[in-house]
Amino acid sequence: MKDFLAQPGFLAQASNFGADLSYSLALVFTGLFLYAWYLAKKSEGSKHRQLVIISMSTMILYFCAYYYARQLGVLSLEGKEGFGGPDEIYESVFKPILTTHLILVTLGLLIAPYLIVQGARASKKIEGQYFLKDEDQKMQPNTFKRVMLIIFGLWAVIQIVNLTRSNISTASHIAWALIFSSVALIASLEKLVEKMLPNGAKRHRVLGRGAMIIYALTLASSTLTYLMLYVIYPKV
Repeated sequence: MKDFLAQPGFLAQASNFGADLSYSLALVFTGLFLYAWYLAKKSEGSKHRQLVIISMSTMILYFCAYYYARQLGVLSLEGKEGFGGPDEIYESVFKPILTTHLILVTLGLLIAPYLIVQGARASKKIEGQYFLKDEDQKMQPNTFKRVMLIIFGLWAVIQIVNLTRSNISTASHIAWALIFSSVALIASLEKLVEKMLPNGAKRHRVLGRGAMIIYALTLASSTLTYLMLYVIYPKV
């Protein structure tokens, strides 16, 4: 898959297929999320729910596969690979933008499944249409334990698979550990969120707006990263 992504791109002369596909899908996903948010504002809960599940599930599957193939894009941890500009620009401009982008991507991938699950728990179906329930929403202790066991199990499976691959870097192992640690942290913060936003409907609306801000910033950082890598400072 890595060789396939490294083929010549279709947006910029110096880019590759993986980078162009990734950026194009970032535009598509952001557009879908904006439209899903618009549907929610119009109280079209069923259409909002269907579009969010389809778009977020597709986004998670693609970006997990893409960043896994690219070893999570840890260029900032492994050197100046792919960047053709001056060292001072790399250290002071490109590296912070890339690091911010990777953090935003991780946050986006984490909040997407959480919002899907939380939205399903906070909604009810009336005459074929979904509506948010104006009531408190809490996670039971046994449910919390099962969630933590699932998170640990998934991380263990990925680590076992990684150990069978000789080309996986130490930075990639660290990145996966940080991702699943972040997932566990978010699950742990559910109790704090319950106290701050006990009402399930209000919680979904507030977190949904926060997610839209994250996705907008992700697109902005992705655009800056793409321009600096393949337009402004391409590797010759």
